[in-house]
Amino acid sequence: MNEDRPSEQSKRSHNQDTIENARVGYQAAVNLWTCEGQLIWARFSAMLLANSIIVAVIGIVISADRALPVFSVGMPIAGLILCFVWTLMTKRGFDYYVYWIRSARELEEEFLKDSVKTVSRGGKLVDDEEQESERVIGGGSKPPRMSWLGSRLRIQSASYLVIVVFAAMYVIVLLWN
Repeated sequence: MNEDRPSEQSKRSHNQDTIENARVGYQAAVNLWTCEGQLIWARFSAMLLANSIIVAVIGIVISADRALPVFSVGMPIAGLILCFVWTLMTKRGFDYYVYWIRSARELEEEFLKDSVKTVSRGGKLVDDEEQESERVIGGGSKPPRMSWLGSRLRIQSASYLVIVVFAAMYVIVLLWN
């Protein structure tokens, strides 16, 4: 019986180490998720500003009496190239963003399911899945639900729509010249 005791302690220690490692990994995934979200919007803002500057220059060139072809054709082409780069940056950013969310959710569901349900419940909320009732501050229980409009709006799609609007403006300017 004494021989079993060290192995039980060893298993318990191994399980505690595994859970602690999962907690550290979970915290890292959540931090990287948050950081990537901030990076997505920082890049988006910078590209929005750059495209706005190009649109302003195009507006000045169009209104000028003698527009140089370098500007009247070159600026829309530069804008289209910028939109292409913007699309790639946005796609890559959202891919990492989703990866970190899924990593945190996987660790939460596999190792921390008894104590943490934040990310997995958020996924069910976004996917509009039935959730068990959760205790609400002030008593009572009500399953969390996302509004109809909130569940239909995908920010990634809206981001691409902004890029498409800029690209369409550049194509129209090119065809007009």
